[in-house]
Amino acid sequence: MTSPTRLKQETLSTLRGTRRDMSTAKWLLAIQRQPKSVRRDDAAARLDIEMAILTLGNAKLRDIGRQLKANEAELKAGIAELRKARKSLTKVKTALKKVNDLLRMLNTIVKLPLIG
Repeated sequence: MTSPTRLKQETLSTLRGTRRDMSTAKWLLAIQRQPKSVRRDDAAARLDIEMAILTLGNAKLRDIGRQLKANEAELKAGIAELRKARKSLTKVKTALKKVNDLLRMLNTIVKLPLIG
């Protein structure tokens, strides 16, 4: 069992790492080769990641701790899948899907103003 504090920290760390990865030359070069629809998905995912970091970072643990624990298995699975996808940044569509999967799951814990 993981504490709510640790779950929040781990989620934020993964989101921040993803944001960093999506700013690398490798990612940007891979995005340039994608169709316009995928580039739009990338832009939406970047905004959603920023909003998730801000929203989760500002959320009071006492307000979301119970939801974090209730969704621990799904949250950990989403984090693991996203970390795995980040290892192969040239697989843009897979990485974007994993980003969106984690954001949708996180949205059940703390209401996010998602674009994508």
